[in-house]
Amino acid sequence: MTDATASARLDEGEKAFVEKVAQYYFENDGMPHDRGRVVGYMMICDPPVQSPAEIEKVLGVPRAAIDRIVDQLTPENDPVSVFERSGPLDGDYTIRLRENSWGPKVRGIFAEFPDFHRVTERGLKELRAEGASEERLVRLANMERFLRFVSGEMPAILDRYEQRGSAEAR
Repeated sequence: MTDATASARLDEGEKAFVEKVAQYYFENDGMPHDRGRVVGYMMICDPPVQSPAEIEKVLGVPRAAIDRIVDQLTPENDPVSVFERSGPLDGDYTIRLRENSWGPKVRGIFAEFPDFHRVTERGLKELRAEGASEERLVRLANMERFLRFVSGEMPAILDRYEQRGSAEAR
């Protein structure tokens, strides 16, 4: 543990931010508050690399819970994980938020949408061909329309974001 982290305490603004992140994820994804707190803390912590003991000291989350959370945040074989772990979970590992990781993560999530769009599009055509009523197909039609839109728009949005980031870095 570094000297800076050993004495680290979150000030009121930092605590409020961590709690807002935890509440956001709880309300929107059903994520437990402690997991959201770890995510929020890792977004603002100094230094950017933290051990379980450092996280436990600052957040008061037990080591066993931190290990479970870190395991969820650093899935094996996930090339676009937002968090990176150095070392095994049963040892002295560290975790950090990867710089500029949100874009690739979102791109990875949306990469599957075109495939699912094709499934819904085919299903809609087949059910219509079989004479299913429009009332029966309304949910599938709404999903197909949404997936078609997102599949077409999201790559361009992410490309513009990455181009803007490259330009801002200069």
